[in-house]
This record gives sequence, structure tokens and C-alpha cells, in this order.
Amino acid sequence: MIINNNSYSDNATADSDEVVIDLNDNTMTSESGVAVTNGNMKGLFYRLQRDPVTGEITFTNNALMNISQPTGNIKIETESGKVSQKDEKGEFYNSFAYINVAKMTGAEAPNDKIYFGSPYIKYEDEKIYAKDSWVTTDFNIVNFQKEPQKAGYHIFSSDVLVEPDKQITLKNSDLFIGAKDVMPFTFPWFRANIRSGSKVPLFITLQSDDNYGTATSMGFLYGNRKDKFRGGFAPKFADKMGILVGRWENWYRFDNAGETRLNIDDWLIYAKEKSEPKNANELQDYEKRHKRYRVELTHDYDGENGSFHFISQNSTRSMVGNLTDVMEKFDNNNVYSSLGLDRFKFDKNIGFYNLDANLFNLGEAKDLSFTGKMSLVSDKKAYGLLVYDKIDDISYGSTIDHDLYTNLSLTKDNDKYKLTARYDYLYDMDPGSTRNDTMSRNERIGADFLLKENGLSISYDKRRGDDYRNFNFWEEDINTSARKRNVLGIDFSYTPTTVAKYEFNNFENIKASLGNYKVGNYTFTPSVSYNFLDRKLDTAKDTYRATVLGTNRLAEFNRFENILYNNSLERRADLNLSNNNETYRVGFGKTTSEIWSREGLFDGTYRKYENKSKFYEIQLGRQNLPLGTIGTFGIDGTFRQDEFDASSDKTSLINLKLNNDLFLYKTENFDVTNKFKAEIQKYNFSGNKNNEERRLITKSDYIKFDNSLVFDGKSTVSTYDIGYKRAKNPFGEKNKNGEQFITGLGIKFDEDTNLSLKYTDDKRFTTKTNSGKNVNDLSMRQYSIDFETKKYDLGFSNTDIDFVGDDFSTITDFREDINEHRIRAGYKFDNSRISLSYAEGKDKLKVDDGRHLDRKNRMYSMAYNIYGDVEQDFVGTYKTYRYGHNRMVDDIRNTDTYSFSYAYRDKRFEQEELMKYATLEYEKPKDQITNDEIEQIRAILDRKSSFYNQFELTRIQDETFRIGNYKKTLSAYVTLEKNNKRYSQTGNLKDSLSKFTGGLTVSYNRLGIGYTFTEKSSWKNSGGSYKWSKDTKEHELSIYAKIGKPSQGWKIKTYAMFYDNKNDPTSSKNRKRSLDSIGVEIGKEMGYYEWAISYENRYKTSSRDYEWRVGVHFTLLTFPNNSLFGIGAKNRGGTASTKPDGYLLDRPSQLKNSY
Repeated sequence: MIINNNSYSDNATADSDEVVIDLNDNTMTSESGVAVTNGNMKGLFYRLQRDPVTGEITFTNNALMNISQPTGNIKIETESGKVSQKDEKGEFYNSFAYINVAKMTGAEAPNDKIYFGSPYIKYEDEKIYAKDSWVTTDFNIVNFQKEPQKAGYHIFSSDVLVEPDKQITLKNSDLFIGAKDVMPFTFPWFRANIRSGSKVPLFITLQSDDNYGTATSMGFLYGNRKDKFRGGFAPKFADKMGILVGRWENWYRFDNAGETRLNIDDWLIYAKEKSEPKNANELQDYEKRHKRYRVELTHDYDGENGSFHFISQNSTRSMVGNLTDVMEKFDNNNVYSSLGLDRFKFDKNIGFYNLDANLFNLGEAKDLSFTGKMSLVSDKKAYGLLVYDKIDDISYGSTIDHDLYTNLSLTKDNDKYKLTARYDYLYDMDPGSTRNDTMSRNERIGADFLLKENGLSISYDKRRGDDYRNFNFWEEDINTSARKRNVLGIDFSYTPTTVAKYEFNNFENIKASLGNYKVGNYTFTPSVSYNFLDRKLDTAKDTYRATVLGTNRLAEFNRFENILYNNSLERRADLNLSNNNETYRVGFGKTTSEIWSREGLFDGTYRKYENKSKFYEIQLGRQNLPLGTIGTFGIDGTFRQDEFDASSDKTSLINLKLNNDLFLYKTENFDVTNKFKAEIQKYNFSGNKNNEERRLITKSDYIKFDNSLVFDGKSTVSTYDIGYKRAKNPFGEKNKNGEQFITGLGIKFDEDTNLSLKYTDDKRFTTKTNSGKNVNDLSMRQYSIDFETKKYDLGFSNTDIDFVGDDFSTITDFREDINEHRIRAGYKFDNSRISLSYAEGKDKLKVDDGRHLDRKNRMYSMAYNIYGDVEQDFVGTYKTYRYGHNRMVDDIRNTDTYSFSYAYRDKRFEQEELMKYATLEYEKPKDQITNDEIEQIRAILDRKSSFYNQFELTRIQDETFRIGNYKKTLSAYVTLEKNNKRYSQTGNLKDSLSKFTGGLTVSYNRLGIGYTFTEKSSWKNSGGSYKWSKDTKEHELSIYAKIGKPSQGWKIKTYAMFYDNKNDPTSSKNRKRSLDSIGVEIGKEMGYYEWAISYENRYKTSSRDYEWRVGVHFTLLTFPNNSLFGIGAKNRGGTASTKPDGYLLDRPSQLKNSY
């Protein structure tokens, strides 16, 4: 029954069959309750009376109240009281209540609530005031709401003030364990921080730390939940460091633009360390204690105009944990001096900046949009230390990447005009480390403007940067290395996944179209443009090729390219008169160019060609000329003449294009169409014959034909394509310089079935030989077939490359034959797919003087994917890398790799798993568990609790048990690289692995396991002989497990890191074992609290010994990230003595690996 009547509320709902309304005294009674909603207050009343004058509701016979808060709901079960609809306040008598703090503290159910009871509770201004109240976080209290002595503990206070998303304050409090008062005196005051994201301690904290010494902090918060400006301040006093601003928060929330937060941590305003020590060994401690701070500025917005998330963090280097670890390692192991670097100081600044934004409909006219992504640092050199420390982890196919980048775009688009400005920046600290590294440096700025009324437009695009390319399979080499110089000026090497194509590829293009103007049936468009290109080929050499072939062009990754450098500039103006069928254009301008060509040269030399000219250009074109009913015809011609400065030289270009569409056959269900294109280009030269090649070095005369025959049977469409191009030099003997033939057949049988066949033959010719003969120096032939149906996927592709040196002056004759072919097959089942593939890449090169290279790569791969509720991925790959056996340098590189990976994802829970959880939670045997209890457990585990209704007025005990969404996942991988030379000597696979890596991640029910390992070995050259030895061994293990009843189980956390550098002769001297660090923590959840014992041990380079720490911790699980207190002991290693260790309300972070 729903009553819409101002005498009660905007909306009153009763779920019972009978509601009694007494109009004489405005009383409503219902056995099942009447739900009343007013603003963020919702109530379920059994008997209520409303004063029509004041709008106040008085209720008896018990009631349930729900007060909605963005940071967590407040629920009150009360015997009687009154509520004001006008200003959302109320008084409640003999009440039991809770406030949900999960969003504020990160607590998990059932420990995500603070419970309290009081004879008098007042709610006003979103605050709760309770007199003579008890407070507990023990969720078992829901079963004894009027008997707090049956809770594990409770605090009895004369006054309790709960300020949502701010703090809880207790006055005149006594702590009871069960029914016993364990406090020798009444504690006058205590306050806890429950503001989401706030880290200001509101009660005294204590902590012991190597850098700070004994530190204590306490502060206060200002501003309430609804205030625009909020914050907090807490000073910190450290006996080794001085006086700090421990935490200072200033947050401002805008009406419609999100929130800005400024947080300051550990700002040292008075330092005890006054002067720099003379002893170099004391510099670390001095710099960490002399100057220290971290300033974090964030802005977050999510709304109707999109999203904007910005964070900047500026701090001393000593406040960046990973960087501090690396700097300590470099300091303590004399790495700076070995690399020729000046020592990095801990008290210098470093800043990190990150942006992710997508905004639209901005401005008064809603015509502005902005997108942006950014990840930058202020100190590239300090960041470069972190990158350098990870170089050893980069291998072929790696995912390790350290990119600093900015991508910004601003657009204003309305009915009158469109304006776009953009800026892109990239600085890759480890270029070529992943397949996504297509550039290592890039800075690009651009803008576009369009006046929509007349088409006036201006575009600007400027770029400075380089370009990278992926390896073909035939050149893939897991044993090669790229040598780079990083931002620190250090040369380092790693195995690249992509390689540089251009050392730099800079350009600047400007074009202005001065509008579109109607002239009869035509449109007249004048334009001016500026086009600049500055590009240089990267000539880096493959280290292996350089070893066996010498340091010439044959060792280069980009050896096929003839143009080393291209610097060109064209400035032009065009007058264009056109319509849909006709084009009349006149253009004129100036060009300058500088070309470096190494055609026929292999010794690092090149020929330079410089030109500067003025030109004019005329284009005439007509399209869609009718050929009766059988088709259309088009023709386009261009004439251009260049006059070169300081000479009588002239070049003339004639370019003629023809196109023809013929409708050969046409019926209702079948069409045959032929599309033909032809292009002829011819250059002529007049002037000094000695300059002819220089003027036309980048030009070609050619004839080109393309034809496409289409058979359209509506359901089946077949297309046959064929093309041919023959090009020759427009200078000298006008010899052929290129020839290309392309053909293909495509058949689309239906929406799911397709067949495609393609063939390409591309040849390059040169006359740069001793005798002047025309030689085919580079050829590439490619053909492929692909067939796909709804079930099947089949494919084959082949590439042949021939690179020939015949009669060249700077190198002995050679021939390089390259082949790569791939076969694939796939089949789709109803809910799965299997894929098989094979690839082979060969590179065979012979030089007449005896130098040679004979490489062969092979890959066999299988993937099986299962879809649905249970997802599984099986992938297995076997690769062989062969270099030959004739030379030791070849033999030791021959490698086989085996890679296996498996992934399992299951979001469902089987019946026996649900039964297991039900027996734990309800403490019943299997035969007593009901179907309803099984379904309740399923809902709990999936966070889809069935007891939420639209008013959220369920009873409190129904919500006490809610744990995480436990999903079964498993992923595992292993990669083995077997060195064949070593294996032929030992016959032992384990002793022949040049690299052995693997990993395992498990999430099953309440168990999580992570494990990774890497072991490396290699051949070492000593005095001309090779010796096999181990290099490094690294293992990392982490386990997180909850055992037993979900709400009262055991919790185990452990990690272990092992690192052994066999090439480091100082390990034993420095007492370094293979164990790098280990940590174990075992905790017992006792319902609402946890006792835990922890032990940590790690190698510390500063003391050349192991540092350890042991402790006992107590945590209220309503505040899981901030243990109440801990006591233990700590030893810094070396000659240091063991000292007591402890904290109060400020648990230190775990010991970090620093080796």
C-alpha cells in the first residue's frame, strides 16, 4: 500500500496486508512496518504519529532507521524516538546502532562496522551524539544487543561523538574485556581517524626507525564531510632527525569540478644534523636526516563532462623507497666510481607526474574537449638509476618498459569552426625493450583550424624523433645485444625486441587553404604549403653479424636501405579549380634537398647530392566520362618543370593517369565489373649533362598497370587483382631500377567463409658496379593463402629475400638468401579454440673471401583456449636458433627454447566448495546444511547479497558476514633456453640451460601464491678458450593464505627473495649468502581482532651483513591497515647490538631488499 499524502511523507510504503490509519490523531500502525523515506533518511516504523504543523514524526513500538552516507551507512535499531522531516535530525531512545567504515578504513566484512548502544542517541548535522554509550567492533554483539558484556570487548564512555568521514571521539572511557573493567583509571579522551584517504593520526603514535630514531606524532582534522575545504595537521618529533610536519592535508572540493588534494609528508622543518660530516661513510645518514619532505598534489574528477585524474609527487630522493634502495646499493658497493658517475645525493629533489584525462562538453557553448595522458619525472638521471638497475631483466619479448611520455589534445568544435591543438612527447629510457617500442624519442606538436562557412583551413604538424621497427622472424636473435647510451652517459647492453629504423625522422608541415569559393559549377581553392623533412637511417650493427662478417654494411640491421640521409624542403602555392568530375590546378614554388646515397657502397662511404630549384606545375583532370552503358572513363595529367639555381639545368615531368570502369555483365543476381588503372611517368633533363644524375637521383620513369575484376553473385563475391610496375633511372643509360608484379584472388563465399591468395614479386636494380652493368641487388617475393570459415582458420605465407653484391667496388662479391615461411591452422569448437602454427626463418650469406653466415630459426606453437564460465588458456612454444657448427662463435650460440604457459579462471563455485564454506560458517555438519544456507554463502562470496532491498532496511545481524569475491585463478609459465654446445658436452639438461625462468600465480578460495625465478648461465671467453659458468640466480616467493572459518581463521603472509651473483667475487667476503630477504607473518583472526607474529631478515649492503626484525602485532580488524601496537626486537647487522623495537598506532613498512 502506498500513500502519497503530505501529512506523512513524500513516499510511505507498507508491505503488510493491513495498515490502520487514525485520521483523528494522524497515527499509522502496521504489523509488518511502514517504510518512510525523507532525503537520506529511511525508516521502517510499526507505529508512528506525525505532527502536521512541525513535520515531526514520533514513533513507538520499535523502529529501524537507515541514514545513507556516501562514505558508509548508519543504521539504528531503536525502541522509540522522534525524527524531523524538515531538517533531517532525530532523537532515539534505548538504541543499538552501527556505522559502516569499510570505505574509510578498507575493512572487510564482518569487521567493517563500529557498533554502539546508548539510552540516548541524537542525530543532527550528520553527526551522532551518544550519552552513556558502549562501543565495540566485535560483530558478535549483534546477537546480544542489550548485553555489551558478552562482546569480546567494549568501551564504555560518558560521551561518544561520531562524525562520519572524519573522526570518532570518546570521552571518559573505560575498557571492558567481557564484563571486567581492565582500566585502572578512566581514560579522559581518545580520538580515531575515519576520514577516507586521510593519514593524520589523531592520537599519539610511536615508531622506531633507523633514520628517524624514536618518532611520535599526533594531530587534528578540520572541516566536515559536506565542507568544501577539509584537511588535517600532525607534527612529528624524531629524536635522531628533529621536528617534522608529519602529515598536513589540505583538500578542496569544487561544486562541479572534482576535488584537489595537497598532502605533505615528513617535511623536516628543524633538523638536528647541522653540518656535513667529513667521513664519507656518514654522508648517507646526514643527507637523509638533513633535508626531507614529500609533497603530493592530486586532482580527481568524474562526472557528466568525463574524467580527469592528475597526481604529482615531489620529494627528496630519500622518500622514494625503490630509488633509495638502488642509491644505497650503488653507494655501498662502489658502483658510482666503477661507472664513472658522480655520487647521487639523497637530499636532492625528484618529482613524478601522472595524468589521465578525457573531458568533453566544456565551456559555455559545450564545444570544448580535452584528452591527456602523461607520465613524467623531473630528474631523468635519478630515474635512470632505477632503469639501469633493471637492465639485466630485459630479454627478447620482454614486457619491461620505462617510458616517459605526454599526449595532450584540445579541441573546440562548434557550428562556426573547429580548432584542434595537440602535443606528444616520448623519452624511452630503455628503447626497444618491448614490441610496443616503435620510437625512443618523440616530440610532436600540431594544430588544425577549419572555418566551416567557407572551408578556410590551416594545419601545422612538427615532429622531432626517431622510428623503430619489429624484427622479422628470420632475424630474431635471443643472443644478440643492443648497445645504448643512457641518460647517465653509461653504455649498457640488452637484448632488444625492436630495433631502430631511423636515427631521426624529423618533419615540419604547414598548409593553409584560403577558403572555397563558388565559380559557376566549380569551386576555387587557393592554398600554400611548407613541407620539411630531415631523416637519417640508423646504421647500428648486429653484434653477431659484426663478429663474423666485419664492421661493414653487411652487419647492419638496415643494410638493405640505400638512402642514408634525406633533407628536403618544399614551399609551394596552388590554385585549384574543381568539381566532382573536373580538376584544374596550377602550382609553383621552391625546393631544396640534400641526399646521401650509399647505392653500391658497403664501406661506410656515400655520395652526396644537393639541389635547389624553382618549379611550376599544371594539372588537368576529368573523371566519370561515360562510355555509353558499359562504363566510365577518367584521365588526369600533370606537367612540372624545375629550374635549378646557379645553372641552366632544367627537369620536366609528365605524369599521365588513366582509369576505366567497365560493366561487363549485369543481371539481378550477378554482376561482372572490371576496374583498370594505368599510370605513366617520364622525366626529361636539359642542361649540363654532368649534373643529370644529381638532379634526378630520387626520381624514376615508370609505367604502372593495375586491374581488378569483380564477380558479384550477391552471396558470393570474387575479386581478381593484378598489377605491374616497371621503373628506370631517368638519367644516364636509363637502366631499369625497379620492377614489381602483384596479383591476388579473393573469394567471399558468405559472411563467415573467405579465401584469399596473394603474390608479390618486387625487384631492385642498380648500375653502381665496377663495370657499369645493371645488377638485380635486392629482390623480395611474397605469397600467401588464407582460408577462414566459421570453424576453420588455415593460412600459409612465404617471403624470399635475395641481397646480392655483384661487381661492387667496396666489398667482395656476396650473396644473402633469406627465407621465412609460416603455416597456421585453427579450429573453433562450441566453447573453445585450438591453434597450431609453424614458422621457419633462414638467413644464409656467403662472401667470396670466405666470410659466411648460416642462421636458421624454427618455431612450433600450439594454443588451446576454452571460453565460458571456466576460461583456460594452454600455450606451448618450441623454438630453435641455429648458427652453424664450423666456428666456436657459432657453436656456442645454438639454442633451443621451450616455453609453456597455462591460465585458469573460474568465477563459479562448485557445490562442494560452497558446502565447505557453509560448514565452517554455520558450524554444522554437511547433512544439516540447508539449500537456503548454501545459496546465502554463494551470495556472500559473490558480493551479490540477496538481502539488500530498495530501502536497505534489513536487520543488522543479516549483514554481519560478508567476505570477498573469491575466484579461482591459476597462471603458470616456464621458459627454458638450452645451449646445445653445453648439452653436447654434458648430456644434462639442467646444467645446459643458459636461461631458466618461470612463474606461478594461484588464487584458490582463500589461498594466494606467487613465485618467480630466473637463472642464467653463459660461455665466458678467457684467453681464446670458452668456459661455461653460472651467472645469476634469482627466486622470489610470496604466499598469502587464510585458513579456517572465513571470519575467524588463520592468516599467513610470507615472502622470500634469493639472489646469487656468481660473477661477484666479493659475495663471500661481504658475508652475502644467496638468501637476500625473507619475511613471515602468521596471524590469528579472533573475530574482531588479530594477533600476529612476524619475522623479517634481509641483506643490507651498508653493514655487509643481514638485518633482522621480529615482532608481535595486535590489530583491530575494523582498522586493518593500522595495527594498534607492536613489540619486538631489531638488529641492524654487523657489530650492532640487538635492541627493543615497537610502535603504537604507526606500524613501519616491511624491510626492503637492497642488494
